[in-house]
Amino acid sequence: MLVLLGAIIFAPGGPARADDDELGGIPHAPGAEETYYLCSACHSFRLVAQQGLSYELWQETLVWMVEEQEMEAQEPETLKLITEYLTKYYGPNRLARKMKKQSMSAKHKID
Repeated sequence: MLVLLGAIIFAPGGPARADDDELGGIPHAPGAEETYYLCSACHSFRLVAQQGLSYELWQETLVWMVEEQEMEAQEPETLKLITEYLTKYYGPNRLARKMKKQSMSAKHKID
């Protein structure tokens, strides 16, 4: 059901850059901590990064994870925060990937 792989580093001007931080380099924004710790409790966050799912598909995936994979259920407010974070950074727009490309491009210009 899920195809999940990819790594991320983030560009200046967006959420704080976090290459080697405790959140594994994901964008620092509302929901980052909750999302990172929930997902990485069972698998690498890299598995999340390639999904590109819509809000509705993230919702379905999180329900599936609770029902079929024994993921810890979340309070509705926390689940909404996580789903919004996943959709923004790991949704169809793949903002996290775009931020990584921008960051790498900027780094090469500096070097």
